[in-house]
Amino acid sequence: MMEEFQQKLEIAKRYFENFKNYIELENFRDFLLFVLNSQVSSNILQQLGIGGGKDVLNLPYNPLFKMYYQKVNLISAGALIIYVKTDPISDEFILDKDDPIFKEYLRPNERELAFRGKEKFLIPKISDCTFLSEKNSNPITLKFDDLYYDMKSFMAVAEPNILFVRDAPSESDPDLVFAFNLMPEMPGKSDEKVLKLDLLIDSEHKTKNIKYIKREEDYELKYLENLTNITHADIFKSAFSLILHIKSFEKP
Repeated sequence: MMEEFQQKLEIAKRYFENFKNYIELENFRDFLLFVLNSQVSSNILQQLGIGGGKDVLNLPYNPLFKMYYQKVNLISAGALIIYVKTDPISDEFILDKDDPIFKEYLRPNERELAFRGKEKFLIPKISDCTFLSEKNSNPITLKFDDLYYDMKSFMAVAEPNILFVRDAPSESDPDLVFAFNLMPEMPGKSDEKVLKLDLLIDSEHKTKNIKYIKREEDYELKYLENLTNITHADIFKSAFSLILHIKSFEKP
């Protein structure tokens, strides 16, 4: 059992070899879903008191690297940059939630569930300067907090609002599923960067082509490609996690 445990940790370490605080998503749809799912009280941004007000959602665009991004200021690990490379979706500074552009990326049920108020989107043009100070700073230290052995345990205990997936390079390899554990930890050194993760090594590739996991009242799981036929009763009785497949850990 201990040997299996060590093997799983080695797999996780191998997948994170090139990780330096950057996560590139596969497409703008995934990025938009990340932003929208980062607005509820239990999400990765609002836990830290950031992410904007409930009526205004920010979609910063970096014209230098031609990418949309979100910068999550972690407590002890500097900034985490979630981004997608794409041309601007609009030249406007303000987009209303009913703008036709969103119909290109979100399905009707997703728009209904995500746009809970009179939201509008701001698209400020910003170049993040974090990378300028990275050269002489200490590298990030990843700490694996919990290793789960099945998805049901992961969903029941961690209750992740967003799950990231590093897809395996081949069918014979497992996928790496993880969520950021944002419980604060004081670093051992003043300049040490610590980022804690909860992990699952998925040898069955259960999240392949999956966009959401629905956890029902009896803790049974349903793997969904889309949110179809989801009722308001489902929202109150079930929990949903967004699945985001990672394109790369490359610095843009």
